[in-house]
Amino acid sequence: MAKRIEYIDIARGIGILLVVLGHNDFGYISPFGYKLIYSFHMPLFFFLSGYFLNASVPFWEYFKKRADTLLKPYFFTIFLIYFLNVSFEKMSFETALRRIIKSLYASGAYIDWVQLWFLPHLFAASLYAFLFLAVFGRGNNRYLRWGALILTLGLSGVWLKDFYPFALSILGKRYELMGLPFGLDLVLLSGFFFILGSEVRNTTSEKTFENLGLLIGLGIAVVCTVYFFEARSDFNTRTYDSIPINTFEAIAGILFVLALSRQIELRSPRLASLFGYFGRVSLFILLFHVPIQDFWGQKFFAVTENRQLSIWVGFLMGVAGSVLIYELFIRANPVASWWFGRKAETVESRPAP
Repeated sequence: MAKRIEYIDIARGIGILLVVLGHNDFGYISPFGYKLIYSFHMPLFFFLSGYFLNASVPFWEYFKKRADTLLKPYFFTIFLIYFLNVSFEKMSFETALRRIIKSLYASGAYIDWVQLWFLPHLFAASLYAFLFLAVFGRGNNRYLRWGALILTLGLSGVWLKDFYPFALSILGKRYELMGLPFGLDLVLLSGFFFILGSEVRNTTSEKTFENLGLLIGLGIAVVCTVYFFEARSDFNTRTYDSIPINTFEAIAGILFVLALSRQIELRSPRLASLFGYFGRVSLFILLFHVPIQDFWGQKFFAVTENRQLSIWVGFLMGVAGSVLIYELFIRANPVASWWFGRKAETVESRPAP
């Protein structure tokens, strides 16, 4: 098993908290902050996943590992959602079956818990990145690899416009579909950041991100770019208004989070422990935060009619509720952990606080 890198866990923890904020009405509190989050939070997760890409293992071994950690929790959660709906909310079996079949397409437009689109797409992006490096990583010709990577980034814009939506005729009946299965139309763009993570890992060290000047410069760069340029970015809806601007914002934001995470690791053990924990359980926060956040945000607003406060309460409950589900029902449960692509943790195997 690869050794965990603490500042990467911290970065993942920061990223998942930004995801939760991005999935509520935070834009009501700060439209600029909301836009800033969307400028890099999804590219950050593809980048961090690519940080640990090992293209030297056999493809089938890599395929099985990624399917176990990404597809298994996706499909299990989908079936769990509709099992509970049929059992406790009087949803008909026919309706549940129809929605399950739609979710097999694995595009956000066809999933009730829309945040789940990320898992099957990350699986597709992982395989694409593996095959890319298998082709262009031979001989360690970095110029060829970077040239191909930039070319695929340029082509990604064409794919986004052609497949979201696109028309398909089957037996004389016309269907309009939102994206390709598993978000394959997005794979050149997400794969760019995935592969970039692998490249940055191979060309940097921890010391790279210890430079305070780098942290400040990157923070100023991403804030100024987002402030002065109206270039929207939302991977799920295939919004990527400007390849140069959006890519610059995303890379600056990613590197800023890495630099910030390294500073937290060096200067604040308590914060490092907290964000690192969120990073390690980010899968479960991703899976469960949306319904919990929506429920508590709406309940609190109905009582207080204070929209800003209800947004923050929903955010806190979305994170805390997801963590509680993990701690109570999954962490030490070998059966549940297996279905979520994890190993159950014993007291001895848990990371030190």
